[in-house]
Order: sequence, then C-alpha cells, then structure tokens
Amino acid sequence: MALTDAEKKEKEALLVRQMAGKLRHDIGVLEKFKNDNPPKAFLEFCSIRRHHNDIQGLIYVIQERLPKVTDMLPANIGDWVTQAKMKALASFIEISRKFVGDPPLTLTGSLTARDVLANECKNFSDARDFFNKILMEQALDDKTADALDRTLVMIDETIEIIEKLLSKSVNYLDEF
Repeated sequence: MALTDAEKKEKEALLVRQMAGKLRHDIGVLEKFKNDNPPKAFLEFCSIRRHHNDIQGLIYVIQERLPKVTDMLPANIGDWVTQAKMKALASFIEISRKFVGDPPLTLTGSLTARDVLANECKNFSDARDFFNKILMEQALDDKTADALDRTLVMIDETIEIIEKLLSKSVNYLDEF
C-alpha cells in the first residue's frame, strides 16, 4: 500500500526531528572533546575531525530536507540548525587551536606534515569565510555576534599557528 503525500511528509518531518536529536547529541560529544584535554596524537585529532565532519554532513542533510517540512516543525528550526552549525564549528576550532598550539612531532616532522598542515590551513580559511558570511547575512543579537567575533579571532590565531608550522615543516623533494 502506497503512502499518501501527507503520510510521506509526516514521515520526512519525523526523520528531520530524529536527525535534529542526533545532531544535538553529536554536538554534545564534540563539546565534551573540547572540554577534555587536547588531543595528543594526530590520529586522535583526525578522529575528532571525522566526528566534526559527520556533524557537518548531518547539518547539510537536515538543511536539504527542511524546505519540504518546515511547516511541520518548530518555527525557529532553520535558525536552530544555523546556530548548531556555528556551535559545532566553534567547538572544533577550539579543539584544533589547542592541538596545533602544542602539536605532536608527527604533525611537524613527518614527510606528510606539509600536506596535512596545508589542508588544515585551507579548512580554517573556509571556516573563516563561513563565519564572515553568517555575520553579513544574519541579523544577530549582540551576544551571538560577540561569540562569532571571538571564534573568528580563534580561527585567525589558528591559521597563524598553522602557517608558522608550515614554514618549519619538512620540505620533501618533488623530483629525484
């Protein structure tokens, strides 16, 4: 028996609610990482990055599905998702800032360090662009704008640290 359009829409709204619950939980886990000691090993940091990327993917899927079911969800769900995205990113940036501030030797002395650091620098530049976009597009209260400004400062500091690490990293031969 085929579902009616209303049943399909209700099922989609339920799915979005469940994803929002998972998002809330996953951000809580990320905040726990933030409040713990910074990662000591590059693999531990990569695991946290994967968790953050999973959160960003979940946010993308929620935002993609929202227009179909907005009328069946709380009125502020779009703002909540945007705030969740900013919160997750701010938490991850704080974790990253601590990690690159006292990096393990594998991040600075290995042959692949240059590639990893360049990629991290690009990721943080993209994050800065996202935060600048949010600041320009959203009507933010002073408290939220101040939090975004603090996060932007942390992003810039992290980029600066990564660039210093890049300048000191092992330069591998391109040709033999």
